[in-house]
Amino acid sequence: MNSKKAENRLVYAALILVLTVLAALVIVTGIASRRESRKEEDDTTSGSVLGGRETAEHDPASRFPTTQKPNKNDETKPPVTDPPTTTAPAEDVVTPSETPKFASPSDGAVSKGHSETALVYSMTMNDYRTHTGVDIASYEGAEVRSVADGVVADVWEDPMWGWCVSIDHEGDAESIYKNLSRESAESLEEGETVLAGEVIGSVGDSALCEIADEPHLHFELKLSGAYVDPEEYIEFAAEDVFAE
Repeated sequence: MNSKKAENRLVYAALILVLTVLAALVIVTGIASRRESRKEEDDTTSGSVLGGRETAEHDPASRFPTTQKPNKNDETKPPVTDPPTTTAPAEDVVTPSETPKFASPSDGAVSKGHSETALVYSMTMNDYRTHTGVDIASYEGAEVRSVADGVVADVWEDPMWGWCVSIDHEGDAESIYKNLSRESAESLEEGETVLAGEVIGSVGDSALCEIADEPHLHFELKLSGAYVDPEEYIEFAAEDVFAE
C-alpha cells in the first residue's frame, strides 16, 4: 500500500516536472518569438530610414519637395505677332542748289570761242592749242563784273595768264576772270562777298600767252569742277561794241 502511494507520488512529481518543463518551454518560446518579431520590425524600420537617408545622400534633389515639371506641350505659347516697326529718324535731305542765271562779265562780244576738243591757233604762241574759256573783246581799263552772286575764292598772278580772280557761286559753279589789271585784282580779298553785276576789276594786258591779241577779258566758267562753254549759259553782245 505504501509502495503504491510512493509510485503515485513519483508519477505525479514526474508529471509536474514535465508540465513545468513544458510550461517553461512555452514561455521561453513565446519570449523568443516576441523578440524575433521585434527584431524584424526594428530591422524593417531601420532599413526604411537608412534607405531614405541613402537616397537623400545620393540624390540631393530628394531632400527637397519635388514638383512636377510642366510639359512643354502644355505651356501656353504667346501669340505670334509681327516685330515692332521702328521709324528711322528723318535725315536732312540736301537739295543741290540750282545753277544761277549768269550775266555777261563785260560789254564786248566774243572774239575767240571755247574749244576743248578742236585746237585753236594762238597768234602770241604761234601754235594750235585748246581754249578753255572765251575771249571778250574790250579795251584796257574796261569794267569787269561778277556774273552772279558769290564769294571770291582766290586772287592770284599766273605767269602766263597774268592777274586772275575766281568766284564761287551756288550750284557748284565757278567763274574765272583772267588778263586783269594788277590794281583791280589786288583790290579784292579772298572770302569777300560779291553781287551779280558788281565790278570786280578791269581789263588789263597781264596775260603774256595772249599779249598779241587785241585787248580782251579771258573768261572761263566751271560747273562741278569741269569747264563748260560760257556761251551756252551767258548771252554776250552780238557785235563788238568797241570796234572803230
